[in-house]
Amino acid sequence: MIPITDLKFLINASKDSQIRFDLAIKRYDVTVPTDCFGALLKLEFAPEFYISIRSDRDAGRFGFENLEPEMGDYIAGAEIPYYEYYGGYIIRLDKRESCFEHDLDATVTIDAGSTEHGTDRYEIHIHRDSGKNLRDLFRDESFYDEEFEISMPYKLYVPQKYDRRKKYPLVVCLHGTGEVMEPISSVLMKTQMATVFAEDSEAGRNECFVLVPKCNVRYDEDDNWTTLNQFIRQRSDSPFWPMPHLTVAWRLIEKIKSEYRIDDRRLYLTGISSGAFGAYVLAMDHPDAFAALVPVCGAANPARIEALKHTPMWIFHSADDPLIVPSYTLDPTLAALDGAGISYRLTRYPEKQVFWQSAHFCWEVVYKEKEMRDWMFSQRIGGMKQIRKKIGISSGDRKKGHHAIDAEVSDIAAKAIAAADIDAL
Repeated sequence: MIPITDLKFLINASKDSQIRFDLAIKRYDVTVPTDCFGALLKLEFAPEFYISIRSDRDAGRFGFENLEPEMGDYIAGAEIPYYEYYGGYIIRLDKRESCFEHDLDATVTIDAGSTEHGTDRYEIHIHRDSGKNLRDLFRDESFYDEEFEISMPYKLYVPQKYDRRKKYPLVVCLHGTGEVMEPISSVLMKTQMATVFAEDSEAGRNECFVLVPKCNVRYDEDDNWTTLNQFIRQRSDSPFWPMPHLTVAWRLIEKIKSEYRIDDRRLYLTGISSGAFGAYVLAMDHPDAFAALVPVCGAANPARIEALKHTPMWIFHSADDPLIVPSYTLDPTLAALDGAGISYRLTRYPEKQVFWQSAHFCWEVVYKEKEMRDWMFSQRIGGMKQIRKKIGISSGDRKKGHHAIDAEVSDIAAKAIAAADIDAL
């Protein structure tokens, strides 16, 4: 009797199974992206069989050693728990920095057994590239700002075939809160927010510079690009006030522009989570600077939304993001954009598409979107648009964004605008 009739191995970066299941095959080899920290294993099997799934690697929550069984943690050799919400088993891949010194390999065994038929074993061998070759393309630098007395580490990718006779676009990447307390190397290890652009550039596609500034704790335990963390802890009346690190990041951008042949018409800005909050604020503070903005699971201050009227945007968010909850962040932002007649592109990933570590981590999908990267590099400041921006003339009516916003969400935006103290900005 055949115990397993179907097997799917899903990762955030793809809607399709990484395995093409064959009843006759019991060993599979899978390669996952560098920033993949979990896979969802789904099985269909005959009801008389008991399924036991194990991995030969530990998988403590968030990659640390302390186990929380109620969260589904497991150690090597122990049974991996079933997640009812996702209808499968989550295979966790370690994300500690030490694991990125070398490629990661893990073997998952699936035993399907019954008293009558015995036990059949299936194996999935997972390989994850360390990404070191791409990380090594980035230079380690530091920038000191005298006014705020902040030393800002940063990573800078310079094309290996850099030609001083031509100008290059610059992509600025703002990391999230998870990296504030970690070394800057972790930004390149745990996201492909920056490395994917360097990889394209080295292949001769969308050649560019890539800048990754690092927000370190300097004044306050809640230091970030904006007052988001202070707001969450009820120590600020808004998540949108810029903090000194954001000002320093802008000064760093100006420094890079003065040292290299950067095309002023093609500055691109992206950020994830708290970095997306920061990206919105930076684009609002410098409305003539960026040719495109790609915020990932963030929110903008509705009271200042008009400042984005000349900036092309592609906004990304998961519908079931448990941290940056869309109804309080994304939806009011969209309502404000629509109310101001500002056009934008939107990708809202459906529930359960992004599953590990949670739906918040949709950037594992975003930066693999080739269409997004090509769209971004197709944007530039120039022509009549640049003239209008310089002299402050409106560009006229614009097509409203996708996904109409209902009256309830519009009311949320109206309340947010009424509560915002725009003079404080």
